[in-house]
Amino acid sequence: MMPQQQVVSVVIPVYGVERYLERCVRSVTEQDHDCLDIVLVDDGSPDACPQICDEWAARDSRIRVIHKENGGLASARNAGLDVIAGDMVTFVDSDDYVEPNYVSELLRWHEQSGADVTMCSCTHNLDDGSVIADAKSTPEGIMGREEAMVQFLYHLSLAGPVWGKMFDARFFKGERGIRFHEGLNSEDYYVLTQVFLRMNAIFVQMKPLYHYSIRQGSIAHMKSFNAHSCDEIRIADLCCDYLIEYGYHNRSAMDYFRLQGRADVLFNIFQSDANPEVYRRIARDMRRHLLPVLRDRRVPIPKKAKFLLLSFMPRRYRALQCMVGARS
Repeated sequence: MMPQQQVVSVVIPVYGVERYLERCVRSVTEQDHDCLDIVLVDDGSPDACPQICDEWAARDSRIRVIHKENGGLASARNAGLDVIAGDMVTFVDSDDYVEPNYVSELLRWHEQSGADVTMCSCTHNLDDGSVIADAKSTPEGIMGREEAMVQFLYHLSLAGPVWGKMFDARFFKGERGIRFHEGLNSEDYYVLTQVFLRMNAIFVQMKPLYHYSIRQGSIAHMKSFNAHSCDEIRIADLCCDYLIEYGYHNRSAMDYFRLQGRADVLFNIFQSDANPEVYRRIARDMRRHLLPVLRDRRVPIPKKAKFLLLSFMPRRYRALQCMVGARS
């Protein structure tokens, strides 16, 4: 008797992506792994997406549709996690698409390695048709819990999105089931923190099986300073608070994670219309976390110098960035 194939749940949050949705869902339904539980979560989309979701469900029995009031990406993913039926789960954003062997490869790596989490690489697809390879240099092979947490907290690798990964579904089931933190962007970090703390290992193979779409006006590419511009700071603190609560011991790594979250926000708002007072406020906040990082032998000296400059002279750092950009 042939062994029964594992069921893989695919959670796809849907909002305002009428132009891209057909491509996304088709790429999932055409996977060479048949045993799929596809959950489309219509997050109150104001365009034709709800109808497109229902049409797909009518012609493919593996698809279920949830229609809900708009609550944001985290809320939509959580609604999908509430109903998943698979042994494994992966996330695909509805403006992205995946290779036909995306599911089968991630699942095969899981079965061969015994790792709770598997991860592939991606390409960055722009609206003008150009394609950029992923520049991240994530170590390939199997990585245990402690090394993965260090890689994640020091932003060496793994500090990225939940898409492009496959997870054992048990992480998201039961009373202690992991959920995204609603109301904040960068919510993927909060989920990955909890997964990495609980998993046995992650297996990484840098095959570009996921296609990430970079489109004008997407969450990650807003140029106007808004209520979510500083979310990464709040998420970094939530992650570290969670780790401390559950007894994680590497305080140096957590200090770095908090500081890097603040630096990342500064880098992002340099490109926005934020008031200079916001720079000063974040710089003051950075100084509260600076000393442990300066003492950390794991952090390279150029990185420490960058943190110093950002913490005390953020506007000078921005001016230097502009000068370098003008010359290049």
